[in-house]
Amino acid sequence: MSTHASDDWFDALAEGVVLVRAERVVGINAAASRFLEVEPERAVGAALIAVVRDHRIERAYLDQVPLELLTRGRWLAITALEGALLLHDVSEQRRARDDARELLAVLSHELRTPVTAIRAALEALRYDMPAQQRGRFMEQAETEADRLVRLLSDLTVDVKPPAARSVPLKACALQATELIAPTLEARALTVRFELPGGDVWADPDKLLQVLLNLIENAAVHGPAEAAIRVVATSDPERDGWLHVEVIDQGGPLAPEVIEPLFSPHARGARAGGRGTGLGLYVVRSIAERWGGRAWGRPWQAGNAFGVSVPRSRAAALLGPRPPSGS
Repeated sequence: MSTHASDDWFDALAEGVVLVRAERVVGINAAASRFLEVEPERAVGAALIAVVRDHRIERAYLDQVPLELLTRGRWLAITALEGALLLHDVSEQRRARDDARELLAVLSHELRTPVTAIRAALEALRYDMPAQQRGRFMEQAETEADRLVRLLSDLTVDVKPPAARSVPLKACALQATELIAPTLEARALTVRFELPGGDVWADPDKLLQVLLNLIENAAVHGPAEAAIRVVATSDPERDGWLHVEVIDQGGPLAPEVIEPLFSPHARGARAGGRGTGLGLYVVRSIAERWGGRAWGRPWQAGNAFGVSVPRSRAAALLGPRPPSGS
């Protein structure tokens, strides 16, 4: 019990309080006991370090300096006073800040391609060229400006229901390839399409973002002067769905290496200084939003990263199935 066992207010405090005298704990309330995962009966009379079990906390008290740290699975903001430590659980605030940073990072990643395409078109328009070619650059800039406005309007894949409709899969894949043409040309890469005719059912902006990220992932992490394949096959487990995969020749990755690449800010070993590490995370977020899934797998001399996507509204309405091995 605390030294103020009869004072209910002490244990009722949401803030943890540890009372200290001569570097020994002389009192501890219920919140501090919970934060530090120590029984009050064992804490009272024990050395401070034996109770906090963390030299950073002990040093904060001895030096009388504030501290924020992760301990026992929670973030604590620690205030050191003469004769006391105040512990405040700031886990929710930290999560909120982390979520906000994650949102900004994802948004930045999604906006990068249209902004780059608009800038490239505007730079090209500085030069004399045939009217037809000028018109194509203007059309590209207007298309990407419209997409930029739509991206800004919903900000994240989780806020706004997707505007799904029938989208020509091959045309969308070709558009994605055109948007990252400078990267492909710089690395002397070719893209081969093995796609069936017809449409898929998706938000066209989100489908484009998925294909952009998958193709760019292969372009950046695979070898130069190679071929990238964009392949679609029938989903063996879900009628009316497709598996769309982008296959590189970058040397097979171990399965245990692939799954963490879908985590926020994960980066491949060959990423160098490029990228934010959010591409595959965005791919999975979008695919799960439309009821599909995303995966990666070693494939022959390279790796395949893909998503499942419905071919029609009726297939989409069947709902997602539990994930299985790829």
